[in-house]
Amino acid sequence: MSQNKVTRYLAYALGEIALVVIGILIALQIDTWNEEKKVEKSIASHLVILRQNLKEDQAQLRELKSMMTSSVHYADTALLQMRTQIPMSKSLKKYLGMLELEHQFRPNRNAFETITQSNEVPSLSQPLQTALLDYYALIARVNEREQIANNQIQGKYEPYINVHYPEIFQKDSEWEFVKNAYKDDPREIVQIAPEKFLADHTMEALLVSRYYQSMMLEAYYGDLLRASDEILGLIGENTKEPPDPLP
Repeated sequence: MSQNKVTRYLAYALGEIALVVIGILIALQIDTWNEEKKVEKSIASHLVILRQNLKEDQAQLRELKSMMTSSVHYADTALLQMRTQIPMSKSLKKYLGMLELEHQFRPNRNAFETITQSNEVPSLSQPLQTALLDYYALIARVNEREQIANNQIQGKYEPYINVHYPEIFQKDSEWEFVKNAYKDDPREIVQIAPEKFLADHTMEALLVSRYYQSMMLEAYYGDLLRASDEILGLIGENTKEPPDPLP
């Protein structure tokens, strides 16, 4: 009888232990499920913000790409005039002046930094992880190229223009900024002397450099636009949202 009591007690105890273990496992599973849902909700919220950040980036990139397309045209046309392939025109002042402008892409990194700091990147789909990392790595390369171009403007092109071609800063300029700044200037307009410009080999080298840098940045901004489009499409897949209509 004692043996039977011990056996029943052990069976009862083991049953109680099993129930406790099962209860703990269920509780852990529920906690895990709740944590996963919390992470999913957090990621979904951050992806909404990331999507908005990328749209802001794209608006900026389209404007920068358009500016670089114009800069390529300005440098190319100025070089054609210098090589006497087309006649010199009064627009040359505008072209030389506009090529002094510096440009820099300033992306909105808020959502990506939040996702990174929250350690949510591994929870994203593999294609989205890759696309995001590639996009921000490309931004770093673009910023390096912008710095090279801006240093060239600051250190060489702009000082040379200001010393040797002050004629671009007059009221007849087609560059609106300069035109408005000198609209009340009573002084006589002075044109760029053709013989000076056509024989200026330093200016030619600087224009070739501005053409190259502008062309490189135009291509880079286009690459970033395509990369951001890819990410937006992947965000739509992750959030089950329809893709944005084409502009």
